Amino acid sequence: MADQSNEKQTHPANAVFALMDDRNFRYAVVRPALEADKAALARLTTGKHQVRGFRNIARAPLSMLLPIISEEANLSAELAARVLSHWFDAEVDLRNTVGAKLKELGYEPGTAALDEEGNANWLPLQKEHADLQFDGAFLPDQDQNAVMLMSLLLGWFGSEDDEEADEDGGDADS
Repeated sequence: MADQSNEKQTHPANAVFALMDDRNFRYAVVRPALEADKAALARLTTGKHQVRGFRNIARAPLSMLLPIISEEANLSAELAARVLSHWFDAEVDLRNTVGAKLKELGYEPGTAALDEEGNANWLPLQKEHADLQFDGAFLPDQDQNAVMLMSLLLGWFGSEDDEEADEDGGDADS
């Protein structure tokens, strides 16, 4: 069984969104939620974006809304939570595959993407398992970004050693 005694990380959904640096992957996560509930997602935006030719951004085509919702998900925890929950629920096969791999490695996957407050909670993986995730070898036949996001939403991501390396690197710069 994998060591599960490490401290749980809790972050709002928009912080999880900020981890996604591949624009095409972000769009792939946002698009299904936008297609399913464009009006509700548009209502959750800050209102700072205007779409030329549309007084109501919810009436704009998906292609014009995609970058807006993707950017706004970095700012709005509620918007990001809606998008991530929709993606998590829609990706049943990936969720089952990643969950099975986590169990095989000795981790107990969670059952919900986010808690009641819309936060993502995860525990660190053992270093060798985290390295497999980051190298794309965790599930080599699957999209690496999708596997990492699903693993995070199932409650397991990164490693405690990664945090220590970041802290050590920060000390060296000072």
